[in-house]
Amino acid sequence: MDLKKQLINRLGFFIRNCLLISVFGLANLSVADDTISINDKIYSTQQAKIGEALYKDNCLICHDKKYFRPVFKTWENQSLGTFFLVMSSSMPEDNPGSLSHQEFIDILAYILQLNRYPSGKQKLPTSTDKLNLIAITPRKK
Repeated sequence: MDLKKQLINRLGFFIRNCLLISVFGLANLSVADDTISINDKIYSTQQAKIGEALYKDNCLICHDKKYFRPVFKTWENQSLGTFFLVMSSSMPEDNPGSLSHQEFIDILAYILQLNRYPSGKQKLPTSTDKLNLIAITPRKK
């Protein structure tokens, strides 16, 4: 693909995500103090293992394993649902939205594991409404 087409694709990609955030009123969405956070064992190890294989096949070419540490810092006090919505509508960059909803959920579980958030017995919820109730917070040490 020539440079002009790449730039046009990236610009369209950026505009679509900005519109998505603004149309749904997500730009100012933050979570309340009493909500659960990504520190609360919200995904299972099994789910993260499935996500790891998907990550290697679809994400690792652009995002090394340390990529999401500063990303999560930027997203602090925002909802995991908003993060998921942006991720699932814009990735993989060469074919946005090409993975299934469940595949994106499993990749998100793996991203949480990569960032050393604790796992639990329950799987990460698949409902965006439920993900919106989960806050992205700094990892507890």
